[in-house]
Amino acid sequence: MRLGGQEPAPAARPGPDASDFMSNNRLGAAISFGLALAIVLIYGFGNVEVTEYGLNYSLVTRKVDHNTYPSGRYWIGPLNHFLKFPSILTTIQFSDLSMQTDLIERGDDTLKSRTRDGLDVSIELSFQYQITAHKVHELYTNLGPYADFHKLFVRLAIDRLTEAATAYSATEFFTSRTIIGKSMEKQLKKDFNDRLFSNVYSFQLRTVSLPNEFESAIQETEVMRQDLQVADAEQNATRVSLETQLIQAQKRTKVRANKGEAEAAAVLLANKADIEQYVAMQHKSADSYGNVLRELGSSEGSMLEYMQARVLRDHPADKTVVGMSMRALTTNVGG
Repeated sequence: MRLGGQEPAPAARPGPDASDFMSNNRLGAAISFGLALAIVLIYGFGNVEVTEYGLNYSLVTRKVDHNTYPSGRYWIGPLNHFLKFPSILTTIQFSDLSMQTDLIERGDDTLKSRTRDGLDVSIELSFQYQITAHKVHELYTNLGPYADFHKLFVRLAIDRLTEAATAYSATEFFTSRTIIGKSMEKQLKKDFNDRLFSNVYSFQLRTVSLPNEFESAIQETEVMRQDLQVADAEQNATRVSLETQLIQAQKRTKVRANKGEAEAAAVLLANKADIEQYVAMQHKSADSYGNVLRELGSSEGSMLEYMQARVLRDHPADKTVVGMSMRALTTNVGG
């Protein structure tokens, strides 16, 4: 306190500096912009898994891009997101529900239909489908997102398969199941490819259940048919065996006939040669005797004596017996 006067007024405080205020505002704006940019960058990326296809959907325009995105990470903007579709095989199965405990996604119960002749039939089957990559946008615009179009796929499969079952009789289901399965598979492939923008794979017709009475009758019929087939096979085998024996006998007869004909021809040739040789020898002998007869002065008696002497000469001595008449003996003794 000052003496003799009033206390001095307090000194005035300095006012805020305008430059500091502007500096603080710029810093805050920069931080806010950085945070906003970071948020945009973070939420502007979209991710498509390896088991998926993606379509870029804009929350602003409410429209979907036509391009199909395979698996990967893409910049699509903070106001866009991916609509996901399965790129892998998806199973549709119709079977007893108690047999589907091992499946991640359970299928439907067995298909119920009627055969062409009016009998109830229960069919267990399964198949897989895969969406065509370049038709994902068409699939979405026509049939909706995954859960919706999958239910439609199931309903169409039920409709087509139950309709296909009515084209066959109960007997055909028992005897021609493979042919029926191929026909059903062909129909499904056509419908899924032409109308549902996907392809069908691994179709399996597992079991076909008919009324018990009919199955028993069919089994008995099949057993009888197999017995008839066995009997026919045995009959054919017997016929073939007998025909074979007949052919063999005919062959043996033909061989023997040919052999007999050959032997007869050989005998004929040998006889002919012997006869020709004998005739030639007789001609030679006749010519020789003719010459001798001329040498003997054409005396037939002398010729006969010559021939007798030659016969005695050529005949073996130990096998020759000469007979002499009594006149000859008397003549020889008297002389």
